[in-house]
Amino acid sequence: MGKNDEQVRKLLTVIEEKESKLGTKPRAQWKTNGVFRLPVKAGHVNINTVNDINICIGVIADLLRESHFIKEAAKLLEVGHEAYQWGGSTIEEWIHDFKLRASMLKWDAEKKKLDALKRKLKALRSEDAKTEDAISDIMKEL
Repeated sequence: MGKNDEQVRKLLTVIEEKESKLGTKPRAQWKTNGVFRLPVKAGHVNINTVNDINICIGVIADLLRESHFIKEAAKLLEVGHEAYQWGGSTIEEWIHDFKLRASMLKWDAEKKKLDALKRKLKALRSEDAKTEDAISDIMKEL
């Protein structure tokens, strides 16, 4: 086995450690109904289908802005207001859900990166190293 094969093995070990630290993908346990109706803009955002972390950031920014304006309006009118809710859920519940979605997106991106690195490294192994691994796998099954 060559010098490169040993380096590949070390790097694969590092990747396995990172995969272990990454753990399992966060599970969707929403506190809201998962459909955020956008304030001012027409439309909605379905948390289950968000694939861009910037959408999570934008929705939370809209929510915080709207919440701030409502609090200020209540102050100016000298009236009390209940805990701010949007679409039947509190700001904390929406933040929880979009934070959870963002963590799922980050997990997916990291897993995809590690898988790609692992494929590249495995392709770099010599034929001897590939044969050795195949024999080792067969021996484990026996």
